[in-house]
Amino acid sequence: MIKPWDEYFMEIAKTCASRSNCLRANVGAVIVGDDKKIKATGYNGTPSKVVSCHELGYCYRIKNNIESGTRYETCRSIHAEQNAIIQAGQDRCKGATMYIYGHTMICILCKRFIAQAGIVDVYLQKETGTPIIHVLVEDIKKELSEMAMV
Repeated sequence: MIKPWDEYFMEIAKTCASRSNCLRANVGAVIVGDDKKIKATGYNGTPSKVVSCHELGYCYRIKNNIESGTRYETCRSIHAEQNAIIQAGQDRCKGATMYIYGHTMICILCKRFIAQAGIVDVYLQKETGTPIIHVLVEDIKKELSEMAMV
């Protein structure tokens, strides 16, 4: 049996997550064009030549009980979604789909990156065997617009 595209790309995102040097979460992302060709991959981790929490042996956020989704300025890492968009560049993201392994939600920072990059669909999966969640970027844009009105 031939594996469905969503499962295929999610497995690649899972492999990307295995490169993460973050102690808190291992997340991978894949950007795929409408032609089903991979445009870029990314994983969460520190910028090049920056000491990671893995190398330090501890995570500041874990050590200080910082709630997930808050106080991003205390994290040394770049999110997998952001790394993939940086690698691809905006021109290769327009009209593309992003697959994210390791999460069931998208943080507010990454929502902004995804919307700006021109990605149209996002699929998320927390771990193998859990459902794949589909998010329309149009819904993300609506959410971002409504936030500005509050």
